[in-house]
Amino acid sequence: MADHRVSRYLRQPYTRAITPDDQGSYVAQVLEFPGCFAEGASPQEAYRNLEEAAAAWLESALAQGFPISPPLAAQGYSGTVSLRLPKSLHKRAAELAHRDGISLNQFIVAAVAARMGAEELLGTIAARLDDRLDRLQTTEASATTPRRAKAAV
Repeated sequence: MADHRVSRYLRQPYTRAITPDDQGSYVAQVLEFPGCFAEGASPQEAYRNLEEAAAAWLESALAQGFPISPPLAAQGYSGTVSLRLPKSLHKRAAELAHRDGISLNQFIVAAVAARMGAEELLGTIAARLDDRLDRLQTTEASATTPRRAKAAV
C-alpha cells in the first residue's frame, strides 16, 4: 500500500532542483519536501540519488502521518496576496507610492519585481564572472605549461 502511494506521489510534478556545489559535485532537492536532498558526482547521479531519497522521505512522512504538500506546479495562484506589514513600513510604502503617483498595490508589485530582477541580475553576473575566471585560469595554465623545444635534425 505504501509503495503504491509513494510511486503515485513521485509521478506528480514536484519541483526537483539540481545545483552544482563548490567541490564540483551536484546537490539535488525536492523543494516541496523539507530536508529531502541528495548528492552526486554528475547531475544524472544526483537526480537518481534524489529519487531514492524522495521515496524514503515519502515513506517516512506517510508512516508518521505527516501531510504531503501538493506540487508547486499544481497550486493555483490567483494573483491576490493578503499582506501584513508593520505600521511604520506600511506608512513609508504608502508615502513613497503617493510620491510616485501610483497606488500602494502598484508600488508593492514594483518592489517585488525589482527584487526578483535584482536576483536574476546577480545570478547572471555570477555566471559571467565564473566563466571569465575559468577562461583566465585556462589561459594562465596554458601560459605556464612548458613548451617542448623542437629537435634539430
